[in-house]
Amino acid sequence: MFQDTIRKRHNQNDNDASSDDDEQIEMVIKKTLMHGGSTDYAKGDKIQVNRGDLTGIKGTVVAIEEGGLITFKPTGYPELTKPLQIDITMVAKYFEPGDLVRVTEAKYKGETGVVIDVEGQKVSLILD
Repeated sequence: MFQDTIRKRHNQNDNDASSDDDEQIEMVIKKTLMHGGSTDYAKGDKIQVNRGDLTGIKGTVVAIEEGGLITFKPTGYPELTKPLQIDITMVAKYFEPGDLVRVTEAKYKGETGVVIDVEGQKVSLILD
């Protein structure tokens, strides 16, 4: 959920505008959570398991099954050679610097850009 809310990085001189944007982002996050917002997943998305026995394992989505199951190929674990399947509610998207993304919520919805920084669950990017 939080990863889908992406903010634009501002120049140092835009402190006031940045503060306003941060407040808008917080409002979008709260509204999304209150209305049961969900994340859309697609083949090729990077995910991280955040609940259950597989917590912390990252991977790439291979398929999305009806009934709320995601099949993903684990990354960074040579011993895990076969795709794993997990309930969609137990994972979240994650981003790394250099990823190309499309903003899905708030003021910059529909814009594309490159991730330049990730701090916790906030992602900063430079818009194209």
